[in-house]
Amino acid sequence: MANNAQSDVVSIEEYETNELEADDFGFVIGPDGELKSFMIPEHLMTDPPEEVLAILSIYGIDDITTLTNPTIH
Repeated sequence: MANNAQSDVVSIEEYETNELEADDFGFVIGPDGELKSFMIPEHLMTDPPEEVLAILSIYGIDDITTLTNPTIH
């Protein structure tokens, strides 16, 4: 039986924690899709990029300043 499924090759690069830059955001998402944690650069806490706000809104977070225990790197 022929396999007609299209296969896309995806390159996955190792990402070392020491490669984080001052403006990097980080998201930890569990295997069930739950947002477990995220990192926010302190100097961007009041004005994060729209793309980051869009990701957070998926998880029901509309205002990061109201979080009680943000993780900041």
